[in-house]
Amino acid sequence: MDTEMLAQKMKDCGLKFLGFRRGTGIPPYVAGMVTSCGPEDGRRDRTVALDDPARVQKANADWFQLATKSGLLTADRRFLLSVSVPRPDAVDDTDVEGIWALVELLDDWDIMGAGCEAGVTGSRCGLPAFVMSALDGSVFVQGTVWQSSIGTAVLPDPHRVQPLRDVASLSVGKPYRTASENEDTLAWLAR
Repeated sequence: MDTEMLAQKMKDCGLKFLGFRRGTGIPPYVAGMVTSCGPEDGRRDRTVALDDPARVQKANADWFQLATKSGLLTADRRFLLSVSVPRPDAVDDTDVEGIWALVELLDDWDIMGAGCEAGVTGSRCGLPAFVMSALDGSVFVQGTVWQSSIGTAVLPDPHRVQPLRDVASLSVGKPYRTASENEDTLAWLAR
């Protein structure tokens, strides 16, 4: 992975790349399952209609409000963002795993617009597809596109959500999990 290019893409959308973080005890693939949880698990959402001309601005405001209120951001506005990198035993470019990038939110940011356009937080401007975690794993945040809207979903205390724990338990030791993913999963389940 070209870390200089990644750092520039992040900077272009208002994120300062501070390096990769392995061994966090927070499995990115589990954090990517927020939208599989329901309100009974503590999930809260904010959505904006796809056809709303101000969807990027509204979705950015919603993301920031949820990120701030949920505790995603540290006092110095740092959090973890999942990025796809080639697996250690990759056979081709499609063989990737999610790992955490430590990032800092700068004053001039655009998660839902420029971040998506750059491929850092989505696939195209206004089409989010991101997974984030607080540094201590106390909250997961996922951005996604639904049938007629885009938005942000927040899940506090994810280590207490039984459906996530069940998936994590079933994933340990599977051939599609790397050693690093297994270590993070076991640490997360021990919380």
